[in-house]
Amino acid sequence: MEYLNHSSSNSSSISLKIQVSTGLLGVSFLLGVPANVAVVVFIIRHFKKDNFTLHLMLNLAASDILRLVIVPLWMYTLNFDWTLGRTLCKLMYLIAFTSAYSSVLTVTLMSVQRYVVVLHRSQWAKLGSKGEKVLLFSLWTLALILSSPAAVKADLTEGQNDVCRRTNDEETLDSSLCETLLGFVLPFCIVAMSYICLHKKVNQTTLFSNPRLTKLMIAIVLTFLILWIPFHVMNLVKILGIALKSSNPLVSKRLKSFCNSGHIVTKALTILNSCANPFLYACSPKRIFQT
Repeated sequence: MEYLNHSSSNSSSISLKIQVSTGLLGVSFLLGVPANVAVVVFIIRHFKKDNFTLHLMLNLAASDILRLVIVPLWMYTLNFDWTLGRTLCKLMYLIAFTSAYSSVLTVTLMSVQRYVVVLHRSQWAKLGSKGEKVLLFSLWTLALILSSPAAVKADLTEGQNDVCRRTNDEETLDSSLCETLLGFVLPFCIVAMSYICLHKKVNQTTLFSNPRLTKLMIAIVLTFLILWIPFHVMNLVKILGIALKSSNPLVSKRLKSFCNSGHIVTKALTILNSCANPFLYACSPKRIFQT
């Protein structure tokens, strides 16, 4: 997910957004990496290995760690010209998108799994440990496939300053549509339907088989939505700006300028999401993971 470099002639508001974004990225990196590593170590050492919900939490932590380790590169692109070469540019895109899609797919699978386990436990049991491993492998494979176009299209835009980014409007339009539809709209619909059906069908006097775990899953989903919605709103603005390029170039230019400016902060918010989950786990009692 590209960051654009900005020359000294940009407005003070852009400079402020760069500073805010750099600060958010720095805090996310410093807090998120050790916190997610601690989650991985703690779950592996203390909890049952046959609990698929814990496997999903480990998978989410792994996705967050993968995304956070390239944060220094993103901070670099915000504040300096790109001097690290084309290969590292493409690799940064591949890691960024793979980890982002993996996080989205994991959150979605968490919701579906919670629905099936609560209402159709025997059906989930038939899946077995081998089936659960296949699900996790398929999740990462799909994330890698969805990420490949962004890595292929990422390149250096040469000029007064070298910038690592997707190179033209058509490619940006395709990638933005893919990000929003496959990385947000479709997963959100699946998550929403899972919890709506769960709420309608479960006896509210007994609630769920593990109500605190269900509430934790909901907290993870809501945190994800809150921190990712601004990014996808900016994506929709970008898509509209590109679509109006021929019919109304002035409006198109203004929308794309607004989008480029807004994305500076909204992309940093998505990174903040990668360090939020460990703190949600820390606020939950240990025993909720044992069922």
